[in-house]
Amino acid sequence: MNITDAQLQAWIQAALFPLARIGGLLISAPVIGDKSSPARVRLMFALALTLIVAPLLPATPPLAAFTAVWWLRMAQETLLGIMLGFVLKLVFEAVVLGGELIGSSMGLGFARMADPVRGTDAPVIGQFLHLIAMLLFLTLDGHLRLIELLATSFQVAPDASTVIGARSFEAMANSGVTMFGAAVSLALPTMAALLLVNLAFGVMSRSAPTLNGLSVGFPLSLAAGLLLLRIDLPSLRHVFTHQLDQAWSFMAGLIGVVGAAP
Repeated sequence: MNITDAQLQAWIQAALFPLARIGGLLISAPVIGDKSSPARVRLMFALALTLIVAPLLPATPPLAAFTAVWWLRMAQETLLGIMLGFVLKLVFEAVVLGGELIGSSMGLGFARMADPVRGTDAPVIGQFLHLIAMLLFLTLDGHLRLIELLATSFQVAPDASTVIGARSFEAMANSGVTMFGAAVSLALPTMAALLLVNLAFGVMSRSAPTLNGLSVGFPLSLAAGLLLLRIDLPSLRHVFTHQLDQAWSFMAGLIGVVGAAP
């Protein structure tokens, strides 16, 4: 059996372009693409997904390997994968930001821990909420939904150049705005209640100047914050689920699914 150069280039292209999109997704996606996952595991996972997806793709005209057009197509596929994962990553960053706002209101703004997943130090409350969000994501089968959406992207947009443009970057900007709104909606009830606690302690300290603000106010604010966090914790599921639904909608809009509203 004779294999021509055109056939060989077509086979390589049929595997490399999907691998570029899948690899870009695993670079930026939460949970699956976190730094806590070994790079070798992520590479094997990307190769396994490529072997599953590549035979299902329609045949496309082969491009000359290592030309400017070929590298541009590789960059577009990788960029689309990164954008899909980044939209979902913003949902988890909103949870961390909300935890940081809550921690600052409790007086725990200085309490930070090294977070190997995010590659920086994170507030303890934010890291705690991030772990809960990861468990919720897996409980709600978010990892399966992500793989399903990735497979749909190859069916709807086998060529990333058809969907990357001003509309996709506008959807990314809108998802960033949504992240800040979600963080505030998550932290606002606890922050408002802690503000009332601090105001009450301020009135007490004015009426009894002998009270030591540091030795009495800080434990009181910390205890009230932990109690309020325990009360407000069930609402995390509702906020997180709503943000996940919006993230799926944004991601569907990025790949051009009809009916999605990014």
